[in-house]
Amino acid sequence: MRKKMNDVVLESAPVATGLPGLVRSSSTKASVLCIAVGAVALALCANLEIPLQPVPFTLQILALGFIAATLKPKEAASAAAAYAAAGACGLPVFAGGMGGVWRLAGPTGGFILGFIAGAWVGSFLLSKLSKTHLPWAVSAFISLVAMIGAVYLCGWAQLVLVVHLSVSAAFAAGVAPFVVFDLIKAGLVASVLGVGHIVADSMHR
Repeated sequence: MRKKMNDVVLESAPVATGLPGLVRSSSTKASVLCIAVGAVALALCANLEIPLQPVPFTLQILALGFIAATLKPKEAASAAAAYAAAGACGLPVFAGGMGGVWRLAGPTGGFILGFIAGAWVGSFLLSKLSKTHLPWAVSAFISLVAMIGAVYLCGWAQLVLVVHLSVSAAFAAGVAPFVVFDLIKAGLVASVLGVGHIVADSMHR
């Protein structure tokens, strides 16, 4: 915008254009921070493990549940993808303090890659269910069960392909031992965040 004062043309910044740009910049930074925090949470929870075979027991589903329930679908999937990429580059972020692209091609790689699909599925489904009349905690639990299902499906398939187990043997080894514990984790995430939603709603009334 130009203003003429005493025959001198002055340039002024277009406020209407600059403000949206500032908001977008701030939103992008917040999104990147959320993705980074999610990836770090997955890395930390990977090393809180019980070394079962062929798939170790970790707290990563708990972290993934919080990621899916608090981030937008693209952000949630990006956090899981950033974690997988960091491990593929050799950083010791996978279970057992391991890293390397070969882990993604190994028996447990399907579960790690499944985190990406699971995070997106859980977050997307929650965004839809939260618009219904279901209590938020119920919507979250249903969404996280779907998230877990997506992770299981990817991991189960890779066990069959890589370890050459039968479909039933791969399920028994890589899925069945974790179902109850992972459902408990989903319930814990839904309950904790559900209470948070109730408190937040009461404070805004």
